[in-house]
Amino acid sequence: MMTVENAKMRLNDLIMEREELTKLIGKEMNYEISDSAKTSVIATVDFLTDEIATLKEILKELD
Repeated sequence: MMTVENAKMRLNDLIMEREELTKLIGKEMNYEISDSAKTSVIATVDFLTDEIATLKEILKELD
């Protein structure tokens, strides 16, 4: 069974992982890529940004 403290630590880990992934994916915009690839990068970054916000809200609710 996961304790609240363990859940908070796991949420923080998930947030950090997604923030790093967002940075890495965002760097793809620095390269010469097609418009469709740019659209995909932007959509992925938007998705991850929304997910990070949701995870932060959940974490806040646990406090």
